[in-house]
Order: sequence, then C-alpha cells, then structure tokens
Amino acid sequence: MHKPHRARRFASWLGIVAMALFAGCGGASDNLPRQAVSGEVKFDGAPLKSGLIQFQPAEAGAVTAGGTGIDNGSYSLPTSEGLVPGNYQVSVTTAGDTTTPLAPGGTPGDPVMKVKEPIPARYNATTELKAKVTKEGPNKFNFDLKSR
Repeated sequence: MHKPHRARRFASWLGIVAMALFAGCGGASDNLPRQAVSGEVKFDGAPLKSGLIQFQPAEAGAVTAGGTGIDNGSYSLPTSEGLVPGNYQVSVTTAGDTTTPLAPGGTPGDPVMKVKEPIPARYNATTELKAKVTKEGPNKFNFDLKSR
C-alpha cells in the first residue's frame, strides 16, 4: 500500500471511532445499570501521553461499548457514559510522537507526515486486553503495555 494513504486511513479511522463513541453514549436517561470506569495506561513503563481507550463487549447480546481519551496516562468514563456489567475487550491506540517525513517526490495533496501507530497490534487491532466490569466495582483497570 502506498504510504501516504496510511495517514489518511488512520485519520479517517479515528474520525469514525470518535463518531461511533459519541453516538453510542446513551447517557443517564437510558436506564441501563452503567458503571463508572477509570484507570491508568502505561507504555514501556511510562504514562501514555495521549491516546484512545475503547471497551467492546466480549459477549454476544451485550448492550454497551464505550471509550474515552487518555491524557497523561489516565482515563475515566463517568457513570452517565459508563459501561454495563460484563466482559469487555479493550483496545488502546495513539498516534504518539513517532511521525516521520515522507520521502521526496510525493504528489500534491499528500500529507507531509505519515502516522505510525507505536502501540503493537496485540493491544488494539488484535487486542489481548480484557476487563470485567462489575456492579460492585471499583471498576479501575490499569494496563501496562510493552512495545516488544
């Protein structure tokens, strides 16, 4: 695949994810037994500067998915936007600080920088991260991600 298309695809993907997250937020008026969820995300031992954490139901028939931004290693979903009790697959993404210039000879309209996902696929596209939200709580989930 031509490298400039990766940056466009990543930006489009982030936009779609953001729209889906906002559309999926039923809020306090949906009468679901939502629970607040929070925690910390580290990458190679340091707080993840910024990113996105998503919780997708791991069981058929589950009613909520959710996600929020990560800021200086912390994330929080308040009860009004929280998750119903159940098992979730968790994914973490970030654009990080790993942008590099494209090779000379690009065509007009190509982005100047390409975006590289520094977090391995085992934490997002093919996630192995899991969380179990309970009615009793506390629903605090910390994740220590490794680049290797």
